Amino acid sequence: MRVCMDPIGYVEKGLPEEKGKSRYQVESVILVRDEYSQGLEGLEGYSHAFIIYWMHRAPEPMLKWRPWRRKEYPEVGVFATRFPGRPNPIGLSLVEVARVEPPRLVVRGLDAWTGTPVLDVKPYDYQDIACCPRVPEWVRSRWMDERDRYAREAPWMGPRC
Repeated sequence: MRVCMDPIGYVEKGLPEEKGKSRYQVESVILVRDEYSQGLEGLEGYSHAFIIYWMHRAPEPMLKWRPWRRKEYPEVGVFATRFPGRPNPIGLSLVEVARVEPPRLVVRGLDAWTGTPVLDVKPYDYQDIACCPRVPEWVRSRWMDERDRYAREAPWMGPRC
């Protein structure tokens, strides 16, 4: 079976190409196609949403890899990582909704570049909260190393155990 999708819009302003700014410090703009812009109605009532997108510039798929190419992390399967080189390069970002200005949606936390096709927007609600998820030790260790940065840039993220 083949699956074909038609984007609902595109990232009009995404992550800058140069390194340095965190995705949580950048306001990204998603331009929703006219025929779908009515679908944004009511989204302003939510603080966060999932953005599902096609990682059109993802590297070739790899079934196994070492996260962040760091030797201290174990080699794991691609489905145990957030690595973009996947059989189907579908991206998922939990974003903070800054403003809804149809046909545009302004968000913080989007991990996508300008021009990225957006497949869907889904509101984040109580059914999506996992307060204390189980993660491998290498993920927990990385989170602990960077938790101060996340506390500054995206205080809404992280486990609540």
